[in-house]
Amino acid sequence: MSFKIPKRYWRIAKRLRIADLQKLDDSDSFFSEKDLFEVNIGQRSEGLFLGFYSRKGIETALDRYEITKELNKKGFKKLIFDMDTSDPYIHRLAIYDREKKADRLLIEVVLRKKMIEIQMPFRTHLNGRVFETLAIEWLCMQNPDQKFTREKPRLPGQHFPGLGMASRAVEILIITAWRLNLAGLLNTPDHFHNAYLYSRIFYYLDPKIQARFVALCRDLKAYSVYEISWAIEWGAVIDETTQKPMEWIIGEQMVPLFSDLKNLFESREYKHFVEEQSKNYKFSMDVKKFKEYKLKTGGLNEA
Repeated sequence: MSFKIPKRYWRIAKRLRIADLQKLDDSDSFFSEKDLFEVNIGQRSEGLFLGFYSRKGIETALDRYEITKELNKKGFKKLIFDMDTSDPYIHRLAIYDREKKADRLLIEVVLRKKMIEIQMPFRTHLNGRVFETLAIEWLCMQNPDQKFTREKPRLPGQHFPGLGMASRAVEILIITAWRLNLAGLLNTPDHFHNAYLYSRIFYYLDPKIQARFVALCRDLKAYSVYEISWAIEWGAVIDETTQKPMEWIIGEQMVPLFSDLKNLFESREYKHFVEEQSKNYKFSMDVKKFKEYKLKTGGLNEA
């Protein structure tokens, strides 16, 4: 899996100074010079997002990355930024349109720093090594002014259609992890479509889960992402090894940023293990059950 952040994003990231990202406005708490150099999430994080970004700094960054401009183009011109750093370990950022109400929420992201330990089922010098990552606890991007359509039906967990900016958001989160000198960006998808979206650049930390996911995509390639997501939700995907409805396995995916981690996930050993392990899985669609649920819900766009 090869993935590169757009060059213009890297140019913007390198031009953004610490002073830009930590500047204060009237709504921010007062920090001494000493605070600005010593803040660290889990120690003295109150006021700074992830122990680094001020509210004004986040607004500046999103403006430079043209996220604000893109939201304005979609008709959202009175943005409200809401930052919650009251928990010393888990921080939340939300962007609303006009009012701070659930039905005017555009973007919500909950992040924390998380330690992971590498434990591969094959020999590697990284086994037992611990790395600090940036973990996405929750990410929601939605357009409350749009309706679901037959072409873009509702997916499990969605209340409104997406903003069409997911890739850009992930790119900025990767840059955030890089700026904080973290080993990678971590995500735990709770639905198939989330895992599928991220799978272009994320690897499952557990290669057995990666193998299972690869097998699922292989065996159900005749169906759309929407159909597979709802089929799993409805118990219409059959695990042929057990002859029972497949249960979605929650596992951590990561974009590795450190070179030794990149080399691990791109290694022949990781790929070979995934390829061989995927042969142990077989999945099929219970077409009758899927059609019954689809009829019951009035179609995927009404589900």
